[in-house]
Amino acid sequence: MKQAVVVCHRGASLQAPENTIASLEGAIALGVEVVEFDVRPSKDGVLYVMHDATVDRTTDGTGRISDMTAEEIDRLDAGSWFDEAFAGQRVPRLDAFLDACKGRIGTYVEIKEGDPAEIRDMLAVRGMLADAWTFSFDQAIRAEARAKVPDLRRMVLYAHVGSVERAVALDAHILEFHQDDLEEGLIKEAKQAGLITQMFYAGSDRTVFEKAVRCGIEQMNIDQVEIFRAVERELLTPV
Repeated sequence: MKQAVVVCHRGASLQAPENTIASLEGAIALGVEVVEFDVRPSKDGVLYVMHDATVDRTTDGTGRISDMTAEEIDRLDAGSWFDEAFAGQRVPRLDAFLDACKGRIGTYVEIKEGDPAEIRDMLAVRGMLADAWTFSFDQAIRAEARAKVPDLRRMVLYAHVGSVERAVALDAHILEFHQDDLEEGLIKEAKQAGLITQMFYAGSDRTVFEKAVRCGIEQMNIDQVEIFRAVERELLTPV
């Protein structure tokens, strides 16, 4: 067994406000290989790194991001809600966020809303396609990505496709498992089919991490990076 690639969910979101440059820098400081983040467009079509449909939870503003102009979004404080030490953090524009990632960390782009082709082009012009992939919970966006940007790697959820065979039929590159569908046999089957296996887990239960390591998961999309790495070291270090 070898170490898994760690994907930092919304950046280092336990240490800094999620989906900000501060959380990105925190992920890089943790030494992880990939940062996961969410994308949505403003009213005037500027792509931003933002998880929720509204700005209420993670900024000092209110309202739907799709109803706000870029000028309005750029004025928001996206740090103080987390800790006053992060006052002045902004909702990052996607172009600035990618510039900060380039050459430093891989990118997993979850498209909440937006054009996959535009996101692909923003990655491509920066030479970042090889270390990037995308996913969306929106079925129409997933279909659009498959049709329009086949050179941007795509992830599917086992919970959506229900089988390794279906993931392969959809030309997926990465198959993500959750705690309730993680099985060693499925992981082996996915690897044999040429898929990269990934697990998403937002918790901190060491037994879940232990199962993931024993199953041979290749990538972990997580918040608790340090706990996972500690469990992994314990299991992979020869006695």
